[in-house]
Amino acid sequence: MRATTIRFSEDLWATLESEAAREGVSVAQLVRDAALIRLGVLAGRRGDPDAQLTIEQLAERGRRRRAVQAADDDGRLAALRATGLLDTPPEEAFDRLANLARRVVNAPGALISLLNGDSEFLKSSVGLPEPWASSRRLPLSHSFARYPVADLQPLIVTDAREHPGLRGHAAIEDMGVVAYVGIPLVTADDRALGALSVFDSHPRVWTADQVDLLRDIAGSVMTEIELRTAAATRPQP
Repeated sequence: MRATTIRFSEDLWATLESEAAREGVSVAQLVRDAALIRLGVLAGRRGDPDAQLTIEQLAERGRRRRAVQAADDDGRLAALRATGLLDTPPEEAFDRLANLARRVVNAPGALISLLNGDSEFLKSSVGLPEPWASSRRLPLSHSFARYPVADLQPLIVTDAREHPGLRGHAAIEDMGVVAYVGIPLVTADDRALGALSVFDSHPRVWTADQVDLLRDIAGSVMTEIELRTAAATRPQP
């Protein structure tokens, strides 16, 4: 994934923040969506093959490609294994943070998950239906977390049934996930190990304050992960 720095005036940045909050997305998502619309218009003018795609299809194609790449990235997977957390039992420290995330936004469910190459391991889960709660693992086909992991930024969804990239997703029908916020759990060297997620079975607008609170809790989750990583990699006497 490539990143770029774009400079905005203070007035334009304030407008972007206001519009992003109104839409329930991050500023980065708003700017990316605008870029996709512009690319679609240019492709249509030129008669390029991509002009035959809708803007939604163009965005979804890129999103799915990034999600697959992120799930299989060797460096990310090595960092994930170094935590020593994969396939470990539930722990009070992580359960407490998942419950806190659920409570601060008044959501019925929350997850702390680690994205392996072929599945999503649930280090902690609250409000997840069976059999997922007992298995503590989701196939990637049912994972919303793969998208914030791929994008290295929050995924904020008011109604997944109407979302261009998530409409028809298996988690909607099988798990009842309709509204969702996923905050990537990112290491100091910018590798997303998984996500802190909250979800609801009904549409809802997530406020900027709620997303900020979840970011803070995700930071606490990363502190716990870093402690486990340090313990797992410490030389044995």
